[in-house]
Parts: sequence; structure tokens; C-alpha cells
Amino acid sequence: MSKLKTRLLNIIFGALLVLGLWYIAYLFTDLNVLPSPFVVLRAMPGLLSQDILIHAQHSAFRVFMALILSMLVGLIVGILAAGNHIVSRVLTPFLYFTYPIPRVALLPVVLLVFGLTDLSKIILITLIVVYPIIIVVRDSVASIPKQTYHSLTCYGANGMQVFFYVTLPWALGSILSTARISLGTALSILFFAEAYGARRGMGFFILDAWMRLNYVQMYAGIVALSIAGFILFLLIDIIESIALKWKRAGDTA
Repeated sequence: MSKLKTRLLNIIFGALLVLGLWYIAYLFTDLNVLPSPFVVLRAMPGLLSQDILIHAQHSAFRVFMALILSMLVGLIVGILAAGNHIVSRVLTPFLYFTYPIPRVALLPVVLLVFGLTDLSKIILITLIVVYPIIIVVRDSVASIPKQTYHSLTCYGANGMQVFFYVTLPWALGSILSTARISLGTALSILFFAEAYGARRGMGFFILDAWMRLNYVQMYAGIVALSIAGFILFLLIDIIESIALKWKRAGDTA
């Protein structure tokens, strides 16, 4: 069985499992606030007239840009934080001091500085997602054997060649894995930011439906947000399969 077919079957099985558990909860709770999943699915095509695609596009754009920015910043800062040079000695205490700060509490500050714009949502998500990436990249780069650098230097490799052929490939896998794990956190923060500081986005759409007591539309929005997150998850998988093609070739060799 091909890898693509196996992944497709896993996706179908996962979706059916979620629907099954949802339907069981619907049967046993008998609450108006928990509609049948099939009622919600039937209502989703009708949401196209509610501009749900526009809301989904805004949310997907904000999360995607935040993940890209987080990976770039995490790569640069993580590499700078590794080692024993002066920059590392300055960055390491700063990271340890600021890491425990609940950055979601900075939402009012971010909104005041950047306004009710896409940039404010992107900045807030980046502030939360970028820290795990920085730590992972720092530890990953610090674990590179020194002999690897020495061998390339002996063969005449310059700093840029060492970076692109050793440091970046070594850190890239950790970056993408952390970004995949952080995707759920990014979507949670996105919902929080859009619910209180936006007029477009799935967070606003879901909260608006909840305020109108339209629970079917609310759950449909949650499903749509989950689908958007799933698409982004697959996109990270695709980027990883392309960027780490060298690793798979080495594993099969």
C-alpha cells in the first residue's frame, strides 16, 4: 500500500471517528446546544451565503503568515542563541526570563500598538509560537558535532556554505516539527484574537453565531476552522517532504 493511500485512509478513519464520537455525545446528552453532526454538515453548504469563505481565508492567511514569520525568526534567533559567543550569552538569559510570560495577555497591548489589523493578529500568534521554535533550534544547532564543522572548514567551505549545507538542514526538521505541533496553539490564539479584535475571521464568525444562539452555525464554523487548520497541517507536511528530501534519501540509502 502506497504512503499516500495509507495517509488518505488514516484521514478518513480519523474523520469518521470524530463524527462517531460526536454523534454518540449527541445521543446521550440530548442538549439543544449540541446538535447532530449530520445537521451541522448539512448546514455547511448554506454557510457559503454567510461569507464563511471570506472568514476562513482571513484566518488561514493570519495563521500561515504567523507560522512563516515564527519559523524565520526562530531560525535566526535560535542559531544566534546557540554556542558560546557574546550574542548567545545575551540572548539566553533574555529567553529564559521572557519565556514564562503569558503572552496572550499582551493582546490589549498588541491591539493598541498595531490596531485592529491583520498585523496585530499575526504578531500575537508569532509571539506565542516563536519561543518553542527558538528553543528547539538552539538545542538542535548546539547538538551538531563540532567535527562536522571542522571537516567542512578543512575542505575550504566558507561560512555561508557551512550554514546552507549543515546548520540549516540540521535545524529545518526541528523547525517544521515544532511548527506542526504549534499549529493547534496558533489556531486557539487566533480564535481568541479574532473574537475580540476583528470583524473578519472564523473566531468572529463562531462567536457571533454563539451570541445569536445559532448553535448549528457555531459548530459549522468550528468544523470549518478545523478544516482550515488541517489544510495548513498538510501544507507543513508538503513543505517538510520537499525540504527534507535529502534526509529520506539518506535513510533509504
